[in-house]
Amino acid sequence: MGNIMDIINVPLALLLKLCYMLVNNYGFAIILFAILTKVLLFPLGVKGEKSRLKQVAIQPKVNALQQKYHGNTRDPKYNEELQALYSAEGYSLFAGCLPQLIQLPIILGLWNAIRQPLTYISGLGQKTLFNVVQTLYNNGVEYIVTEVGKYAENGILNADKVISWLKTSEIRLATVLGEGSNMDLLADVLPENFELINMNFFGLNLGMRPSDYGLLALTTLIPVISGVTSFLGGYIAQKINAVPGAQQNNSMNSILYIMPLISIWLGYSFPIGVGVYWIASNLLNILQTLLLRTFVKLPEKEVKKKKEKKLNYTQIEKMKRDGTWNDAIEVSAEEQTEVKPKKSDKKSGK
Repeated sequence: MGNIMDIINVPLALLLKLCYMLVNNYGFAIILFAILTKVLLFPLGVKGEKSRLKQVAIQPKVNALQQKYHGNTRDPKYNEELQALYSAEGYSLFAGCLPQLIQLPIILGLWNAIRQPLTYISGLGQKTLFNVVQTLYNNGVEYIVTEVGKYAENGILNADKVISWLKTSEIRLATVLGEGSNMDLLADVLPENFELINMNFFGLNLGMRPSDYGLLALTTLIPVISGVTSFLGGYIAQKINAVPGAQQNNSMNSILYIMPLISIWLGYSFPIGVGVYWIASNLLNILQTLLLRTFVKLPEKEVKKKKEKKLNYTQIEKMKRDGTWNDAIEVSAEEQTEVKPKKSDKKSGK
């Protein structure tokens, strides 16, 4: 593998492999994998939500500051006062972005692990995978000839180009291995302990693409559901996370509609297994948004109790001379009556 991303890919792939070993079905393994990774990433979501709530709490002060400078946010004095406000409130823009930045390479790792089951679940190396493709190509397997024939010269495939192709096509190759007598062709190429990955999920072949079946096939529902759940997730998050008093960002509105369309297009072009993961991930994102909004609350600031002032001998004597001592005693008695009821009141049930 020899890739810096393997620092993230390999642990996640081991988790995916464990999920597959538990359920022996790639579709259910993907869903279980999505749930476990979402649970592991939940603490980052909590941290991000706390930062967001803190932003909501100080937004009225930020709005007041903007009005003070008539919307001129480029004024150096405005920026100084804004940073002073953030510091006083214990809010950090970087702290709010950090959870998202950490999750980005992890999401890429999830993506790679799911697309490369032969590498991460079956444990096949690049050399073995290339030999598999070369053997299938030499024996005229239609899908392989169509996909990698352009990388061949004098019947020999270009190893680098084939390996690059495999990064997005391994899940499809896993399906090809189980078709017809292809496994018989690979007896001398694959290790003896190699087992086919179960790619059947409710009658769907997870290695096939919806586009392989045509636009009007039922498999088209996979990218459509992926797009709908993507839109719902973005819409719910936008409504719940809206900052009171803040202007609506047009770019955020655009993303709300553009991302589901991209999700539909990619879901139609990529293997069904990837679409299944996106749907599961989108549904889990919606659940996480609702859970965070319900259970994560910004801790209220503790109100410091005023300490009772104790008078010294000199102050007491002065108050007696001024005639204010009796008044002070009466005020103190009234305060004690309001705070702590008398014993006689407790007995009478008052």
